[in-house]
Amino acid sequence: MKSRCYLSYLDLINKAHEYYKQIIDNLFRSEFTDQLSSLFKWGKDQIDKFCSSITGVSVGATGIEFDHPDRQLTHRDLSTALNALTLDKKLVLIIDEFPDVVEKIYDQQDHKSAESFLSGCRELWSEQRLNQHVQFVLTGSIGLDTLVSKMALSDLINVLIPVSIAPLSQAQGREFINTLNYREQEPIQIDATAQDYLLDKVGWLMPYYIEILWMQLVDVYFDEGLDSVSPTNIDAAYNKLFSIQYQSHFNHWAERLNRFADSEKALASDVLTAMCEHAELPGSHLFNLSQASPYQQINCQYVIDCLIHDGYIFINQAQCYQFTSPMLKEWWRRYATRRL
Repeated sequence: MKSRCYLSYLDLINKAHEYYKQIIDNLFRSEFTDQLSSLFKWGKDQIDKFCSSITGVSVGATGIEFDHPDRQLTHRDLSTALNALTLDKKLVLIIDEFPDVVEKIYDQQDHKSAESFLSGCRELWSEQRLNQHVQFVLTGSIGLDTLVSKMALSDLINVLIPVSIAPLSQAQGREFINTLNYREQEPIQIDATAQDYLLDKVGWLMPYYIEILWMQLVDVYFDEGLDSVSPTNIDAAYNKLFSIQYQSHFNHWAERLNRFADSEKALASDVLTAMCEHAELPGSHLFNLSQASPYQQINCQYVIDCLIHDGYIFINQAQCYQFTSPMLKEWWRRYATRRL
């Protein structure tokens, strides 16, 4: 059965009702129902029936509306809407930054609210009938497993299957560069040797890092009126990436440490700063760092696990810790302490 992806962004949500409201609102909006019409030949009657599937909820000019102002949406309402979708393809519902939602509910309400929210989600994820035609994909820039572990709620997400996104291979990296170049209004001239040099500069071949260096290279190419790309041009683009005006590419890595308690944040910063001075660090070095007097009352392993799961560092084949991305390491060395 083929899948049709649908993406919902859930920024700044701190209540279960708002979480379900935004997803359901997106499902009932014309952007999605137009797809039902064009892809699955749904007529107006089918779409109207789908959009009225939740009791006490209707679709207005600005989105969904409620018959009663105190109406609170739950996982059962989303289940009702999704079960009203009778498609011959599987709907893949991608929920972006899901861990942030859980964290905000926990921080801005309480533990009981976070537990109730995750319990409802678990019931939804486990619904056998729903699983036949809907798949949930939860993405996020922070690790869900370490987050709920700290809340002692890991049992509520054990129905989920973790999926790690591996870096691109060298060949895939070249293909991605060619795709980026194809999308340019005026493609640049870059041969395979220059592509490999660019990928070597990136180091950790995640599309995000390749693309931000690519954007700087395109600027250098046209600003200097180049006919082809050389390693010197790529070096110039790389250095430009770390200038003050482009800090937004990396600032969030420092800002994300704000979710830690003050002492945890200080330890995380010290760990990353120490790693900037070495290609890799053995676990014993991090252990010794964690034994400093300011950190003896915190769960140091939790901090290290978060840095791993959130993409800052990893354990290499030598069982040592190192930065995932050389670009992130370079930025951290230059600027991170100013952002904390």
